[in-house]
Amino acid sequence: MKNILIYFTILFLFIVSCKGQDKDVKINDNQKAEIYSAKCQNEYSTGEKVSTRNKNWSLRKKDIDEIMKLSSEITENERHFSYPVTPCNIDVKNYSYKGKKYNMQINGGSYLSLFDGQKIIILGCDLPNCKKYFLRPKENMNEEEDSSLSQNNSNKSTATKNYKIDLNQNNIQDVLLVEKKDTGYTLKAQIDNQIIFNKTFECDFIEIETNTKNNQKFNLILEYADQYQKTFRKIVFPVFYKNNDLFIEKVFIATLGTNAKIGNEEWVNKEIIEKYLLKNIDVDSLILKS
Repeated sequence: MKNILIYFTILFLFIVSCKGQDKDVKINDNQKAEIYSAKCQNEYSTGEKVSTRNKNWSLRKKDIDEIMKLSSEITENERHFSYPVTPCNIDVKNYSYKGKKYNMQINGGSYLSLFDGQKIIILGCDLPNCKKYFLRPKENMNEEEDSSLSQNNSNKSTATKNYKIDLNQNNIQDVLLVEKKDTGYTLKAQIDNQIIFNKTFECDFIEIETNTKNNQKFNLILEYADQYQKTFRKIVFPVFYKNNDLFIEKVFIATLGTNAKIGNEEWVNKEIIEKYLLKNIDVDSLILKS
């Protein structure tokens, strides 16, 4: 009987210990996945509108730690004359810096402020490695794009592209025109030299697929990227043509996120079945539905 009690006591302690270890693992996974997202106003002081890329600016805890290693203290005059101000900020509370706790505000213009309740410390991040963490670099920084990023996206960011397509099925070649704008891309559809469609989509990249498997005339693909130029969302519109209008019957949205259980990135797919004229599409509302 005594041996049985000892056995059950050891088994109980082992189970409790395992649960405690599981709890520790979950905490560590959450810490690894900790992400700070930006809060943005509607526009810059110049009147420039805040883009989707700006709104989706975010930093991980390890990104912020790296920024702190790359940054150095600057004066208010230096910040005013050398760093751009964006309407997007990331707030971090109780950040440890030189043995003290500070409330931190990181501006997309490559600078940040620390406040301990009495004084403000301003840090600027002006090294080349800073650029990937912010929306805009220090104004006198080297403006050359990171070669790996520019090569990866060079085929997507061309100023103007033409796609030949037969919308009317009358053996007269029609054209889709894609033009790069400051806020996104403008798509135009032209039949017999007459423009029947003209709409600007606020996105980072756009693609057109004319070689489709089903009955659609083409696939319109919008891509959205983070500050590292890494695509985190794709929206696919299979586009049909009838009665001199382009329309869709469904939308496919793929979003890259972090799995809460394992901490790995994975794509989450969503299909929305609704019929719209393409000219009436509100992309932001579709994203909210996903």
